[in-house]
Amino acid sequence: MPQSDSPRFAPVALLLIAAGVVLHLFPPVALGGDGEVRYAALSTLLRDGKLDATKFSITGPILAAPLWYYGTARGDAREWTWMFNHLVALAGIAALAWALRGRVSRSENRALVLLLLFASMLPWNALTFGGEVFSATAHAVGLALMAVRRAPAVGAVLCVWGTVNTPATAVGLALAVVVLCWHRRRLRYLAMPACAAALILLENYVRRGSAFSNGYVDEFGFRTVLPYSGLPEFSYPLFFGLLSVLFSFGKGLVFFAPGLFAPYPADDERDGAADVRLVYWLWLAMTAGLVLVFARWWAWYGGVSWGPRFFLFASFPAALVLARWCARPAGGATAANVVVLAALVLSCWVGANGLVYRGDGSGRLWGENYEREYLTWYVPELSVLWLPFVDSLPRGFNDKLRLVPFALACAYLAWPVARVLAARTWAALPGAWRAVRGGPRWRF
Repeated sequence: MPQSDSPRFAPVALLLIAAGVVLHLFPPVALGGDGEVRYAALSTLLRDGKLDATKFSITGPILAAPLWYYGTARGDAREWTWMFNHLVALAGIAALAWALRGRVSRSENRALVLLLLFASMLPWNALTFGGEVFSATAHAVGLALMAVRRAPAVGAVLCVWGTVNTPATAVGLALAVVVLCWHRRRLRYLAMPACAAALILLENYVRRGSAFSNGYVDEFGFRTVLPYSGLPEFSYPLFFGLLSVLFSFGKGLVFFAPGLFAPYPADDERDGAADVRLVYWLWLAMTAGLVLVFARWWAWYGGVSWGPRFFLFASFPAALVLARWCARPAGGATAANVVVLAALVLSCWVGANGLVYRGDGSGRLWGENYEREYLTWYVPELSVLWLPFVDSLPRGFNDKLRLVPFALACAYLAWPVARVLAARTWAALPGAWRAVRGGPRWRF
């Protein structure tokens, strides 16, 4: 049995989880972007009682109303409201741990929590007031609850709510529902995308006077040297969009959610293994839908943001795969363990980079109507992941201190796989030495 399954490692994991919670409760800074628009819409509704006609849904931000009221009473409404996504992320991770309890081992459950806290795109996205954290978390928890048959009605509500908050996720939800219908041989799950569509049309009508007015009409970016820039809406070629979404150095999922590309481990004999595999397939279908939709969007890269923010949801299936490997590394699959170990280390750097460096240094390429922004997508040394090493970006004491729990979590998560790899390599050394000695002798 891997050492990570030993009860004596549980206190270490719990301490690291507590450190991850503290990082979310005491974040470094609050970032702007689309979150500013959502915050303004929320403030207009709560302060003046008016719904504005901005393109972003109000159904997610409205949940931050208690934080807004509390912050207003204290004189710092913006700072308190900006904590919303941190609280959503923590609540979602706790809900997933509860939903999968008994379906996965305790060590696997702890690993999943640690991966989402330290080795995912959540740390950066939670810094903003954008809609990605709520939608991704609602879909992940909702689909998991339905797959394991724990509070399925709550799961359905979460899936619908997350889709209304980000209507572009409707295709992903539809694909996940198809998988669920096929697996359960029931058509009633088709009601979820239908309800989501109806509520999206209703919000459009209430806020903009037309059910089909979504606020994105004729939206486009600046014209640059790129051949497909400056075109509106879903104008980007699918082939190039898929290549960029998957493999670009500054936005590609292969770098920001590497666990997504690791092989799913074989199921054990534990009760509920089939439910966990269903969770994985539902999450994978949801991710595929997001990739297919946003690969054609003119701003597939997510605007001037750190990493591929439209694809935050990919962190959930990626974390589930890596958590299974952390709990039960394959003793005889050397190549798979090497891939998983590399994915674990890279994932931990993704989490640390997002929270500590936050894309600093990329702003110098946003001038002149974003003429050179594309360099941060495609050039390795200008990717947010590697720019800190190129520019030697200075960090204050607090940021340096935040790197410590990420390093410790990386060591904890990688240890079981690294231990198996080291043992297998050590066992193979005598055979390799005999092969070298028994081979042909080299002569000058």
